[in-house]
Amino acid sequence: MAELAAVVAAACCASAAGNWRRAGRRSSRLPQWSARCSPAVKPGGMHAENDTLLAVHRKWDWKTIVQDMMIGWPRIEPDNLETAVAACNDNGTMYCSRMQVIDGSLYLTDYRAIFFDRHYAPSRVMPLLETLRRNPTLPNMDIVVAGNDEPRVPGIPGERHSWGRTCSRWPGGGGKKRLPPAIFASTTNRGTFDLPWVDFAWFFPRRPHKLRTPPWSALQPQLYKAGGLVPWAEKTEIAMHTGNVGSPYRKLVAAAARKNPDTMLVNELFIGDHKKITKTCRELGLDTQGGYQQHKCFMRFEDQCRFKYLLNSASIGYANKLKSLLLCGSVVLYVRDGMRHKEFYEYGLLAGVHYVAVDSADDVPAMVRWLRQNDDYARAVAQAGRARMSSLDVGALTDFMAVALSAYAKRQAFTPKVQPGAVRIECEDDLWRHYSLSRAWMRMYTMEDNTTCVHPPKPGAVLSGPGWGGSYAGSKPRCFASHDMGPKAQPEACRFDKPFSLSESWAPQGEFPYPHPKDAERGEKWVTV
Repeated sequence: MAELAAVVAAACCASAAGNWRRAGRRSSRLPQWSARCSPAVKPGGMHAENDTLLAVHRKWDWKTIVQDMMIGWPRIEPDNLETAVAACNDNGTMYCSRMQVIDGSLYLTDYRAIFFDRHYAPSRVMPLLETLRRNPTLPNMDIVVAGNDEPRVPGIPGERHSWGRTCSRWPGGGGKKRLPPAIFASTTNRGTFDLPWVDFAWFFPRRPHKLRTPPWSALQPQLYKAGGLVPWAEKTEIAMHTGNVGSPYRKLVAAAARKNPDTMLVNELFIGDHKKITKTCRELGLDTQGGYQQHKCFMRFEDQCRFKYLLNSASIGYANKLKSLLLCGSVVLYVRDGMRHKEFYEYGLLAGVHYVAVDSADDVPAMVRWLRQNDDYARAVAQAGRARMSSLDVGALTDFMAVALSAYAKRQAFTPKVQPGAVRIECEDDLWRHYSLSRAWMRMYTMEDNTTCVHPPKPGAVLSGPGWGGSYAGSKPRCFASHDMGPKAQPEACRFDKPFSLSESWAPQGEFPYPHPKDAERGEKWVTV
């Protein structure tokens, strides 16, 4: 009963806080109802009850989440995949592929793999490869995946332009390409028809790369450990954001911080600042005061965890830092303004339980003041969010993928087959060899680790090129998938007589994508070495 009472108390405070926000209250004075909310975090020797309650948050019910996500797709037909491939070729698509799982093996066909984004192309396939490695009995399937930040298939019935365009593009009925695309995307929402995929940031390269963040398999345990180093009582009671402030929504957050230095701090940084700024904010004493500071210092993750409240706001595209912030053991203040899309795991989070939501940047100062006066509730939310994300390791992530893909496979109204000309992918290094623009480039990322293979070579097996234990056979993305051929972009990139790169294929669809014939003479010799 004590455990139930604590849950009810936390829900009481969460509900009351939501009512207060909706009523538009801006006062920092403690509302009358808050006195009736008993502490959600037990003191002293009663912490065992907290641990018991936190165990609830470490369980993910992927089946229920996937069932809700797939409710709009009772049946998937071949025409849904044809229109998905057509959507791949729309301008603005960085990465898009069609993949089959047939009898436990993965096959890949690229439709978009822009050359300057190749460092992260493998990260967009790895969710399926790793899921298949951990779940070798996945059913046969044929899927189309767009690795974009935003969904590809909008259809908002309450917005005239969006709904009219949806109906004109995919009116249904007979004929080719008349059904809406069945396409997986990194983010979804209720106003789109996209299916849930895993964002590339979860499978960043394991070797150093330009975005510098390690893959989730390494990052999650690091962040969880760092998040536990700062005691709750020592955290600074200011809401903090560090990073880019490029989006209009984050500019509003920065403006609110400038006006409210007693409750907010925004520390602006760009990716290019990493080489210029070498001192942390803590070293310079710039982490104890609020306001808006630009390009002065950076914060390590453990330094961010020294703040009791962390801001999550809309970036350009979408913000993918929520999963990291939740591991800090601080209260994440989720600013709803501009947050249109969600990643798969966000459908398993509850506002008021795992994080605290506010409607806009201007609402942050009042919420910070309220949380200061309701510290037990704030701590309970912080603990619940951290417990939730502590269990979302790569194993749990691939559990989600296995459930989602199995649900998709059951809805296929056709028998999946390997697409003509598809490339078989067995191992992580198969992907690096396939997408590399040069051998020097390839050597920056290949792991020479065949434990990533779905079917690893037997111990003692003699390995040789070009696959070295994997299935790589000299394939390359097609040139027309690698470049924007528009008149203002690279209209000459795919001239066969003057190719921009020999590490691309001119093979037509349906044939194996070997590189340009001159590659064997004066190129990287992908097929033979």
